Amino acid sequence: MKKKIYILILLVGTVHLCTSQSITLDDILQETRENAFPITSAKNNLEVADARMKFYKAELKPSLGIDLLLPNFLNTSTQVTQPDGSIAFQQITQNNSSISLFGNQNIAATGGQIFAQTDLQRFDNFTSDTKQYNGVPFRIGFIQPLFAVNRFKWDKKIIPLVQEEASLAYNIAIQDAQWRATSLYFDVLLAQANRDIAQTNKGVNENLLEITKERLELGKTSRDEFLQLQMSLKNAILSENQANNEVTQALRNLYTFLGKKDVMISVNCLLPEQIKKTLIDSDELVFRANKNRPELKRYEREMLEGDRELANTKSQFGINANLFASFGFARGSTDIDEIYRNPFDEQQVRLNVSMPIVDWGQKREAVKIAKINKANIQQRTIQESLELENRVRTIAAQFIQAQSDITLLDEIREVAEERFNISNERYMLGNISITDLTLAQREKDQTYRQYIQALNNYWSTYWELRTLIGGDI
Repeated sequence: MKKKIYILILLVGTVHLCTSQSITLDDILQETRENAFPITSAKNNLEVADARMKFYKAELKPSLGIDLLLPNFLNTSTQVTQPDGSIAFQQITQNNSSISLFGNQNIAATGGQIFAQTDLQRFDNFTSDTKQYNGVPFRIGFIQPLFAVNRFKWDKKIIPLVQEEASLAYNIAIQDAQWRATSLYFDVLLAQANRDIAQTNKGVNENLLEITKERLELGKTSRDEFLQLQMSLKNAILSENQANNEVTQALRNLYTFLGKKDVMISVNCLLPEQIKKTLIDSDELVFRANKNRPELKRYEREMLEGDRELANTKSQFGINANLFASFGFARGSTDIDEIYRNPFDEQQVRLNVSMPIVDWGQKREAVKIAKINKANIQQRTIQESLELENRVRTIAAQFIQAQSDITLLDEIREVAEERFNISNERYMLGNISITDLTLAQREKDQTYRQYIQALNNYWSTYWELRTLIGGDI
């Protein structure tokens, strides 16, 4: 009879494995690295940061362009002011076309721009059947803002930090996605463990109920014991139904995270391999977190952005001036060849200055706001740095504890299984009550769940620690 029970337990425990596809945590982590949306999103952000850097570098290179206004034809009626000041409405038929070829070069050191251009304009008056030309064979000049914020200077400092921040964030996203995938994987493991326990208990209780029924008919056991086994069987069936639903939902959550629409309900997740103890140094982990976390680059970037905002505020409410100067050749003529044969010298110089006289304290308050915002960034940086260090040390301690817990719970699990087997044999011999057997069974089930939970704690803290430090432990 005992041999029959053991064979039944073995069959119930393995029937699911024989009819399903087995996957490991490594399989899920590989799929996560290839398909998880958080990683794809972080990669896209990195590509945007790289493109922003390339755009900045492209802005510092010469540019060449052309402007065309062709045709620019008018056939309409318009008002014309007469010599005596009166207005006469006159029909006009004309075309005023132009073409301009120009090149620009931004100057990163000053924030200004030098330019070169050549222009040609033709005006046709069809009413009087005349035409005129106006041209600039060559013009070179520069535009220089004075007292203004040089955005190229700030971009040179900030954009590389944005790129480094995105690169570090991409690496952290990989670690974080694997952490989340591990958590979802263990949700499936726990649900499958509950299902397997329920299936095993159902098979054992069915067999024990049959034996107890025979004993009841022979008067060797009480009806109370028979009813208790009936309740245990029904509870096992109820637990199996609930566990099946939990397995399905846990698998759906896992596959949704992996970006998969079709869920393989028959998948069987295997427990990760036995771990090896890892010695860690909390101080070294804190150092690596400060080096690899994107927050540190973000802090540096935000401080620079705060300085830039303060400079912008002072410039906005201060003196503004723009200097323009150019030199070249220009001429207007009815003969296009004359424009290029004998042009006039052309010089232009302009200085435009604007300054506030009375602003009723606007500049003072605007600067005050910018300084307060910068101070808030500094305080938040200090606080978040402390929180990061505390988190690293806390998770490191939990990881060390998780390694010890697994070893101890594995030993407890083995003892509980052995105790259950002994209790089962003693019940078959009639040496203990069904209550004692039920307690041994519950302890066996509970210690197995605790063992899986300990594995979950280990792998969860392992990946969280990798997420915090941005790399392997």
